Amino acid sequence: MTILTLASSSSGNCTVISHVNTHLLIDAGISLSRIRAGLHHVGLSPDDLSGVFVTHEHSDHISGIKMLIKYHKTPIFSSFGAGKYFFGAIPEIEPFVNCFETGVEFELGHISLRSFRTPHDAMESVGYRLQAGGKALAYATDLGHVTDEVLDASLGADIAIIEANHDRDMLNRGPYPHYLKRRILSKHGHLSNNDSGSFAARLAASGTHHIQLAHLSRQNNTPVLARKTVEHALQGIGAEVGKDVELDIAPPYTIGRKYVI
Repeated sequence: MTILTLASSSSGNCTVISHVNTHLLIDAGISLSRIRAGLHHVGLSPDDLSGVFVTHEHSDHISGIKMLIKYHKTPIFSSFGAGKYFFGAIPEIEPFVNCFETGVEFELGHISLRSFRTPHDAMESVGYRLQAGGKALAYATDLGHVTDEVLDASLGADIAIIEANHDRDMLNRGPYPHYLKRRILSKHGHLSNNDSGSFAARLAASGTHHIQLAHLSRQNNTPVLARKTVEHALQGIGAEVGKDVELDIAPPYTIGRKYVI
């Protein structure tokens, strides 16, 4: 299985996953031209995609979908909650949307997928566990806290892409209005570096070897702070970064590290 983030931030999110001749995106929150460029980097085009799996309906996760369907007829997979949004807001894409029941496992080509609920202020936000070739990826961003369901779905994955959205002190001292700070810090907002560190430590203890921190806020976080906080949490359980677990940051606007597992 090959995994590559094309973008990861509050401005846009998109990740490509491939195994054998099955290629899919998790989210398409960037322009079609950027999706095409990112896929070209790994020798693909949008016509090669088996589908786009949506985490939720916020614009930084779906802004490229309308053009993908218009020019490439790409199938879209989403929870019923996100599907209701699509049917109401973008009715012309309804024939291309396939809704699934959260928690039900199914196969798309050579990849099996299972969604799980994530606590976020969206209609029915989900993360994904993908398996192929005996390896597993856990994808969990846009969550205000780590629930038992998120944890159960993620433990034991070979690689995990998890949110490290903000540093609490930076957010509290920053220029955001109070209502927005309260939203981000809520149980249905975004995950802080400290909570991401606790999540990463649980993952590493379960055998996860690769952890990529994603969806960092440009205003309320830095890659250095995120990495330092999560690395400290990993050290707290005796996990040495670079030896026991690889720790990486998904860049916000450019292609990230290519994982082959």
